[in-house]
Amino acid sequence: MKDDRRDTKPRWKQVAVYGLLLVIVIIAMFGLKSISKGHISADNSVKEDTIHAAIVYGPNSYRVLTSEDGNDSITGINYHLLKGLEKELGVKVMLHPVIDRDEAMLKVKNGTYDILASLPADIYLKDFYLTTSDIYLDRMVLLQKRHPNGTLDARSSLDLDGDTIHVEKGSSAKRRLQNLQREIGGNITIVEEPRLSEEYLAMKVADGVWKYTVINEKTAEQMKDLYPDLDYSTPVSFTQFQLWIMPQGHDSLLNLVNAYLKKAI
Repeated sequence: MKDDRRDTKPRWKQVAVYGLLLVIVIIAMFGLKSISKGHISADNSVKEDTIHAAIVYGPNSYRVLTSEDGNDSITGINYHLLKGLEKELGVKVMLHPVIDRDEAMLKVKNGTYDILASLPADIYLKDFYLTTSDIYLDRMVLLQKRHPNGTLDARSSLDLDGDTIHVEKGSSAKRRLQNLQREIGGNITIVEEPRLSEEYLAMKVADGVWKYTVINEKTAEQMKDLYPDLDYSTPVSFTQFQLWIMPQGHDSLLNLVNAYLKKAI
């Protein structure tokens, strides 16, 4: 009978070689994934070639200006700052315009986005995200429609007791209105609207679908230019700084961004 034991050793060698090759391939795959996602080195140099930045769509942040000759342009404080960051770091900053701020915040938390520009400064944010230095000032205002005779339903926050206010889901407006309820000793029904930007909230009020919304004053100013019957004379918060947020653990990128903002603002 033929003895096959002499073939055992070579076969085990083949298995060992294939196993080693498999390990090398797996390591390479993880390495490529890590590179494609990007990291910041210990010496604060950018190793990644793309930073993914979500940018809130709105008049003061990111807006496309259409032209009759087809030469559309983009404007907005956050847009220009992010394009400047691209030049400063020498990397590609890929912009992802977003309307649903709440969803964008979740994508920052899980690392899909490296930056979200921008949000009102809020102590709550610091519990879950890294936050940049202050960028520009804004405040939250009550947006409502004037009656044909020029009168308003609410002339101060005290008049909001028992009313319903629609706000953007994920916005700090909800927490501000909750605090306002305690301050006035009343009850305000707060409805969070998913997938609606501040502009759309303002349009709903202008069309008479909703009575009130709370949005940033700079957005309200520009929406009043389109809808003269809108009124934003009632502030809901003190003036607040706007800032960018990043995922926890991106400390080196935060240092680079803050150094850039210090020079750019």
